[in-house]
Amino acid sequence: MNSILKRTTGVLLLSTLTLVSGCSKKSDSEKTGSPAQSSSIATPKRYELQSAIVSYEPMVIMGIKSVSTLYFDDYGSREARETVTDSNIMGMKSHEKKVDITDGDYLISYEVEKVVNGKDETSKVATKTDLKKIRKMAMQMGAEIGEQMKKDFDYREEGTEVVAGVTGTKYSISLNKEKKDQRVYGVLYKKIALSTQMGGITIKAAKIEENASVPAAKFEVPAGYTIKEVDLEKEMARPGKSGNE
Repeated sequence: MNSILKRTTGVLLLSTLTLVSGCSKKSDSEKTGSPAQSSSIATPKRYELQSAIVSYEPMVIMGIKSVSTLYFDDYGSREARETVTDSNIMGMKSHEKKVDITDGDYLISYEVEKVVNGKDETSKVATKTDLKKIRKMAMQMGAEIGEQMKKDFDYREEGTEVVAGVTGTKYSISLNKEKKDQRVYGVLYKKIALSTQMGGITIKAAKIEENASVPAAKFEVPAGYTIKEVDLEKEMARPGKSGNE
């Protein structure tokens, strides 16, 4: 269960970074009083592209190599992130492929492959987490106190930067009010995170395909899987436990 919380927390962190930095500018269609404004509040668009496929550069940390690809459609209301991880640590060789799907207010995670020292350990259980409460709170914060959030996170725009062949807005924020010198840096392009740098870890896009045709199967759990509901609030409230629960 701990792995579920870690992956869910990662998704929420990326959402928060996008939300805070996305508060910085509004298009003409989002100005107060325009018909498009009420529409965008009712059905918020996470990204400013109808669809895209974003391939990220390989990331190697302590001998563990991971490569991820982001797929989204309908301006981000449906999103899937595939992550392939390979490691060879102290004689234990593993290969894993995992998928995290965000569809509306739900996060669904499952393993496509998990091979450890040649043994197939792939789980056929997909976890489904309801994020409505957390997302509602995040959207209210973004709509009602966006400027205050920017102050709390010490949001700064720092020019532009070219990543994956496109020019995005470079920004930085602090996740700790008491230590504002410890910052997270990133580059956003049409609200898509093309680069995120936290400490010594950097996630950077290598290629972006704008308005790509994304197969519907990317947002569906394959046949043969059991779906298990997870209450994120209850899990976060539980005391920490060791092991692989």
